[in-house]
Amino acid sequence: MYDNVGVKVVRSNLQQLIALKSARDGRRITARTVVLETGINKHTVYALVNNTLKEYSGDVLARLCDYLPCTIADLLVLEDAPDATPPTT
Repeated sequence: MYDNVGVKVVRSNLQQLIALKSARDGRRITARTVVLETGINKHTVYALVNNTLKEYSGDVLARLCDYLPCTIADLLVLEDAPDATPPTT
């Protein structure tokens, strides 16, 4: 059964928070800038931006929250999973 009723997924707001920091700081900030200025692995940053990261390191979340600045609740949100019901044939 593929019914995802009640299933939740974690989504990242990293792209939006980067845009807010960019506006506040008055400079262009990209995911690459985040990598260079935080020391976080580039694959981790890009996976967060693209919502493909499967595990969230406490150290990474702490560094991002310090850098942006934000809370974990600002960075990650819990949402209903998209309907994964396969089409009927």
